[in-house]
Amino acid sequence: MLSQFIFENFKCYRDETILDMKPAQLDEHTDSLIVGAGDKRFLPVSVIYGPNGGGKSTVLQAFEYLCRTVVWPYFLMRLKGGRLQSSTCAPYAFDPISKDSPTTFSAYFEADGYTYRYILSLKDGDVVEEYLHRRLPGRGAEATLFERAGSTITLGASLKSKRISTDIDAKMPFFSYLAINHNVESVDAAFDWFMHCSFLDYSRSAIEYRFTEMEGSKEKDRVIELLNNMDIDISNFRFERKDEDRIAGIYLSHKIDGKEYELELSEESNGTRKLLGLIPIILETLEDGRVLVSDELDAKLHPKLFKYLISLFTNSSTNPKGAQLLLTSHDTSTLKSSVFRRDEIWFAAKTEEGPSVLYSLADIKDIDNQRIRTQNAYDKQYLEGRYGADPYLKLMLS
Repeated sequence: MLSQFIFENFKCYRDETILDMKPAQLDEHTDSLIVGAGDKRFLPVSVIYGPNGGGKSTVLQAFEYLCRTVVWPYFLMRLKGGRLQSSTCAPYAFDPISKDSPTTFSAYFEADGYTYRYILSLKDGDVVEEYLHRRLPGRGAEATLFERAGSTITLGASLKSKRISTDIDAKMPFFSYLAINHNVESVDAAFDWFMHCSFLDYSRSAIEYRFTEMEGSKEKDRVIELLNNMDIDISNFRFERKDEDRIAGIYLSHKIDGKEYELELSEESNGTRKLLGLIPIILETLEDGRVLVSDELDAKLHPKLFKYLISLFTNSSTNPKGAQLLLTSHDTSTLKSSVFRRDEIWFAAKTEEGPSVLYSLADIKDIDNQRIRTQNAYDKQYLEGRYGADPYLKLMLS
């Protein structure tokens, strides 16, 4: 599970920015917290609010960029035999120092009973610095797996005996190189964590892929059951193929007055189509205890459905494996203490100087210099601009 994600000099964020999944000392919704190794607690959800252009999506893009930079060399070189082509990381563009400085990502996460710390710093597509450390929670200092500064790579004690070459391409993360070419348990556990971070795609092609994956599996029944729990009256679904690789159509069955009718996917509502893209990967995430990332999860969904999807992660009975959900939202109807802990609510906004900043509701002080209380109307105060990430609606409603 994710403990903390830190990045610096990425797109609209110039300074070090922290998304923390470690809970603050708060009393609300303690039963929703995930229990990790060493009895450490983690948040199951983090939601980011803020105005358009404030930097909400960029936080998720930064995390996705790190994950894809790590795992894509594996897919390209091992599964497809393709050549490595790194995408240039976009630094903060509005001051000369940042434009010529590296972009740095850090992820602290738990995998296989260990706490890992991975740092990757990039400039013009080249790896400037890279570190992978791990430790047993509550047991001494971190152990170094490897450290990299430019072209110099230093192996930790556990890797020195493995006859591992350190002569690699400047654009290749050494972490990825190890996962591709060597069988090192400590590295593989960390790499597997990155491999299983999921990023939601609502496109028809993604839905078609997930449908074919469910062919003949028990997951199909679970998807239908969950849709029915959300009052989506689908009794069955099937697909027809043009050939082995292409789908001709996806058809969903509805029972009306005892009779069954079929609609092609394109005839369903936007909300139903989105749910069909969401549900399979949400179930998979909950079953495996993964991290799931979704930009504007609330779009095209009724607020009650949106709240229900969040509850799948915050309820320990539906989330026994400790899955986590990172999302952005504009839906203020769920911006309430009954839905989220204060440390699960984040705001992204641009400063007067230009760069975006990210901060938690748990860190905001009210006019009496006290923390925002759970009795406060978060949604109302947010729309009034009391939390800084002003959505500008007050100007439209005045």
